[in-house]
Amino acid sequence: MSKLQLVGIGVLACGAITGFATGGAFGLVVASVCLIVGLVMVVASEARGTKPERGPLSAAKPTARMIFAIRDVHARPHQGGRFRAVHDPDQSDLELEVFLKCWLVNETDVQLTIQSLQLELEASNGSKCIAERISDFQNWQIGALQEEWDEWDMRLRVAMEKVSELDTTSPLECGLAREGWLHFRLHNVTPADFKAAPMQITLRDSLAQVHVAPANAVRHLPGRIWPVLASGAAAANASTEFAAG
Repeated sequence: MSKLQLVGIGVLACGAITGFATGGAFGLVVASVCLIVGLVMVVASEARGTKPERGPLSAAKPTARMIFAIRDVHARPHQGGRFRAVHDPDQSDLELEVFLKCWLVNETDVQLTIQSLQLELEASNGSKCIAERISDFQNWQIGALQEEWDEWDMRLRVAMEKVSELDTTSPLECGLAREGWLHFRLHNVTPADFKAAPMQITLRDSLAQVHVAPANAVRHLPGRIWPVLASGAAAANASTEFAAG
């Protein structure tokens, strides 16, 4: 029983005793006033008791819903910083410049931001290879296959296009899809493992939730990615025309 409730009951009791002892009109007035005051205090105490107690605020976070997919994968084998052709599928001393075209859309009602991205490959020997994130897309370009017809012959040539990096800094608005490329560097991964071993990108968002995109697309090694500075040589090398028909 609360203190206010006890005081209210005391006022009621005092009013009843005073009215009984005094009698007459004055006693009736005193008893009535004490009755009103006491009842108000008792009711106020009951009303206060029905209010929910405020405990620590529950920090319930919304569940982040995101669609995250890898649509294309290209790799360029390097050794000592220079391109190396792949002759042995089990060669383990290569550096692979890996480019992944990603697509994602936020399906949560609140904005999300990308906190971290990690590319991971599980090698055939059981080890996990964590790739190094690189952001140097101004140095790279991708070759797009184009058809050209010369009378009865169709020829394929490679036209060099800019590689657009995935925007990982701007907030992700609900329902607005985003697409672009990510660049990672894998060390000491064999071409055979790159082509077939499980590989995925893990994305952690601003709600501390994790989204995984497996690299299920065909992995091109070597892919159609060339350095910008070698564009002339790359285009000449890559645009070897194939006559058809």
